[in-house]
Amino acid sequence: MKVALMMKLRRTAALALACAFAATSACDSEPARESAPTTPASNAAAGGAPGNAAPETSTRITSPLPDGGFKASITLPDAPTRLRAGQQEIIEVRVRNVSTSVWPALGEDDARYAITLRDRWLKPDGEKVVNDLDGGASLPHDTRPGEEVTMQLSIKAPKEHGEYVLEVDMVQERVSFFHDKGSEPARIKVSVE
Repeated sequence: MKVALMMKLRRTAALALACAFAATSACDSEPARESAPTTPASNAAAGGAPGNAAPETSTRITSPLPDGGFKASITLPDAPTRLRAGQQEIIEVRVRNVSTSVWPALGEDDARYAITLRDRWLKPDGEKVVNDLDGGASLPHDTRPGEEVTMQLSIKAPKEHGEYVLEVDMVQERVSFFHDKGSEPARIKVSVE
C-alpha cells in the first residue's frame, strides 16, 4: 500500500513538473502574453474537425505587436449610408487577421497594448478628422492569423449635417493605428441629415 502511494506521488510530481515546463516555454517571436480564462470554441472558429473543438483563449499582451502584426482586412457588410445628425447606431464589422501574429484579446489593466476596433469620422476628402475615436470594441478572444471575427461597434454620427467618411480600423492602444503601419482601414461614405 505504501509503495503504491509513493509511485502515485512520483507520477503526480512528474506530471506537475512537465506541466510547469510546458507553461513556461514561450516562442521568442511572439509579444509577451499572459494567460487568462478560456471558453469553448466553435469548430468553425477554431478550424477544427467536427467533434474536435479547440478552446478559444483570451491572453493578455504586455508589449507592442511586431510590425508585421498590424495587418487586418476589415469589412462593413451592412453599414448605413444615411444617418441623422447625432444618431447612434450599432454596426456589424468583420475583421480578419491577415498578419502572421496572434492578436491577444486583452491588454494591460489600463488598456495599454489592447488590440481594439475603432472608428472615426472624416471630411468627404477622407483627410480631415471631424471626430477622432468615436467608438471602440474589444476582440472577443485571441485572433489567430487567417481567423475572422464579427464584432459590434457603436458609432455616433457627427452633430452637423453634411457628407462624411466613416473610417473603421484596428488599433493597438497607445501604440499605433493599423493604417499607420500599412494596413487598409474600411471606409464608407455617409450622408448625415
